[in-house]
Amino acid sequence: MRRLAQIRLQSNLRQSLKYLMLVFNDFFILALIFLFGALMYWYAQSMKTIPQGLWFYRPLVAALLWLPLLTGNLVTLLQRADLQFLLPQDEQMNLYLSPLVKYSMVLPTLLIVLLAGILFPFATIKAGLAPVSYWEFAVAVWLSKILQLKITQQNLYFGRKISLVLVNLALLIVLCLAIMQPILIWLLLVLLVAGIVAMYFFLERKTLFDWRYAVALEEKRKNRVYTGFSMFTDVKEKQVTIKRRKYLDFLLPRSLKSENPNRFLYRRALLRNPENLNLLVRMTAFAILISWLVQNWAWALGLSCLVIFLTAYQLLPMADEFDDNIMYRVAPIMRQNRGHDLIVALSLPMLLQWLLISVSWLLLLPINLQLLEAIGLLACFSVSIVQLYLPYKIKKRKI
Repeated sequence: MRRLAQIRLQSNLRQSLKYLMLVFNDFFILALIFLFGALMYWYAQSMKTIPQGLWFYRPLVAALLWLPLLTGNLVTLLQRADLQFLLPQDEQMNLYLSPLVKYSMVLPTLLIVLLAGILFPFATIKAGLAPVSYWEFAVAVWLSKILQLKITQQNLYFGRKISLVLVNLALLIVLCLAIMQPILIWLLLVLLVAGIVAMYFFLERKTLFDWRYAVALEEKRKNRVYTGFSMFTDVKEKQVTIKRRKYLDFLLPRSLKSENPNRFLYRRALLRNPENLNLLVRMTAFAILISWLVQNWAWALGLSCLVIFLTAYQLLPMADEFDDNIMYRVAPIMRQNRGHDLIVALSLPMLLQWLLISVSWLLLLPINLQLLEAIGLLACFSVSIVQLYLPYKIKKRKI
């Protein structure tokens, strides 16, 4: 079983490297360097101005160091076929999972070390933590991740499942309390080590493996990873689940009198197809993020215009989304003006994107006349994209 785990780990690593090479291309790495540099510059300048020794600094450090615990879910690499072919190997699953637990610790460990290094000046200078106590606390966070993975491993067996949401919440509360005093950090270290040893002992006694639960958990984890990769490149392994999202129904017209079949389909394809919806959400979030980082209305305007243009450009293929659907082909649907119907369907999402970016500017940037002018210019640009650029591209594509 350990050999099988090693083979699957190697295969998973090759697949991940293939997609990571496409994600971290030259342009994306260059963008990350600029964003990281801008963030570090802002951090260095803020360290000179923020007050020292406020009461919430230590809980804030604990909460930030707790964030890596949300990453690095347990990797099991189980497959549907294992329900039949590995079913007799229940007693050997601890051997199979042992290297996978270590592999699952790689990403959280890197993030904890990176984040602990970045927060070190703030924690020691502004929050007043002793350097030794701070690194002891970082070790406690790392041990918390090990305990979290062992609890997840325990949930893979039949018996009472421990809620990971409650575990993460409890860890956050305990870490925030422990950072207040060095003696509490030492107590936390002892409790975490004892908990990990107890989990090892408890897992040795469990033999009935919950295969269906474990396979379903792994499929959800893989789909989350593929969703991240799909933001930058096509992922053939990703399973697209199109479903109704009731909380977005307010974006749909209440009356169908002004609708036609194409508008009906395009609006729901945007809100219910995760590829289209995720594209709109991540591009809007990216525009808000870079506006916050640059802290300048002119740069924010230029970069947000670029984001809006790229959003419209990447949503254009929605016009052909139903061409391979046999029911769409045989239905008596007029397809001559579907390009105009696509523009109508995209008008409200593009307006909402402009609105969210504008509201973020009012919250994150200094409010002055130039900022209000930039909001107006961004609105004009969004309207021109919808009324000029999209019709031109649709006419060129002969949709």
